[in-house]
Amino acid sequence: MTQNKISVAEALKKIELGQSIADYSIDFDRIKVEALDVMKLAKAGVIVPEVSIFYDDEDIVYDEDFEGDWKRIDYDPVQEPEPKMEVQITLKKDVRRWVEKEHIKLDKLVEILVDGFYRSQKVAKEE
Repeated sequence: MTQNKISVAEALKKIELGQSIADYSIDFDRIKVEALDVMKLAKAGVIVPEVSIFYDDEDIVYDEDFEGDWKRIDYDPVQEPEPKMEVQITLKKDVRRWVEKEHIKLDKLVEILVDGFYRSQKVAKEE
């Protein structure tokens, strides 16, 4: 079957309308595709050539979750993840308001605090 060639704009329109673009090839010649449109195309199974991707550093939104030092975590996708443990805590109103205002993810905070406490206790016992 011959594939019909369509523009990026036509492909995005078809994706937006929920139509399949599997029978089409997209013309990336002499065009730059914005990063958000690249994601839409990728979700539809289209691989955009790297030379055709355009993004402006000014458009990148700061996200404090991605700031700070990164450390590599070796992860085995075949290995079962550790089971989760649920904890219920009672917070005073002012603390609850602060947590909500600051968008603090309590599950992550408790996980980090307990892990840090455990490691500190382990080191203290070794000394």
